[in-house]
Amino acid sequence: MTNRSPSPNVDLEGLLNGLIQKMFPAWYACQAAKEAHLGNLGVLNPHSFLSHRWLSLHAVFSDAGKSLTEAGEEWKPLCDLLEKLISEREFNRSLSISAIDGLEHSAHDEDWPNLYSWAEHVGKDVPHDSAEDFDRLRQEAFPAENKPHRMVYREWDGRYYWLNKSDSAAFAGLLLHAQKKQRDANINTLINVESINDKVLDRIHAEYWWLLLTRDSAEAIYALLEQAGLPATLADFEWRRSDLEFLIARKNNRKLNQVILNLLNKRSSQHIIEFGRWLGRHHFPFRNH
Repeated sequence: MTNRSPSPNVDLEGLLNGLIQKMFPAWYACQAAKEAHLGNLGVLNPHSFLSHRWLSLHAVFSDAGKSLTEAGEEWKPLCDLLEKLISEREFNRSLSISAIDGLEHSAHDEDWPNLYSWAEHVGKDVPHDSAEDFDRLRQEAFPAENKPHRMVYREWDGRYYWLNKSDSAAFAGLLLHAQKKQRDANINTLINVESINDKVLDRIHAEYWWLLLTRDSAEAIYALLEQAGLPATLADFEWRRSDLEFLIARKNNRKLNQVILNLLNKRSSQHIIEFGRWLGRHHFPFRNH
């Protein structure tokens, strides 16, 4: 009789893992989630002189809602909550030009990190050294006949942007003068204030896991949950960050909760974010006075 030794091509560890995964799928998912390699999320809300390069919660909630609609009727309650998550109010207030962080429109494609970098290029040839220049530029940039000038304030990141119609060399010169001479000017504005509805956010946080990961990481964890028969879904983040994706699940399944807790345990916010909690921690109240 000939003794047969195991073939060197047989992956015994792989076979054993596959067997364990079939016999104890939830336990295997817990262990795999704990050890999973997660990609780096990068910068979620970049700085730029243009507001449309910032993170847009309107885009995030809209794109996530579309994905959830396609995922099935069971996710409709969450879609409805996402539609109510942003509330908006308008206030007629005097606003300092130094408070403005960005513009809605520009003909320039350069990715300047802030308004002053933009102003150094757009306003460099505009006379802006004297007090007379300052008064003239203020009137040209924000003419009295156009009052109130429209602004947006986002309470969740503390940024203002101007709903401008085109580049304004006068505004650029005004900013350069204000910076060099340590002056400021107030303008009459109508401010649209974007806020997070805390009651809606609390309900989402109580009922759902709402996790942001890289797309590769989210799909890998989703595959683990699916193999274990644990209900979850994926949802798009927003079109500018197609490399990121939401992993979403209800919190009413004990086994699934354990997998998610293992996934979150000692993980950096560079690799995974509980998005509802992240929103709750970012709050810069509008000063209504």
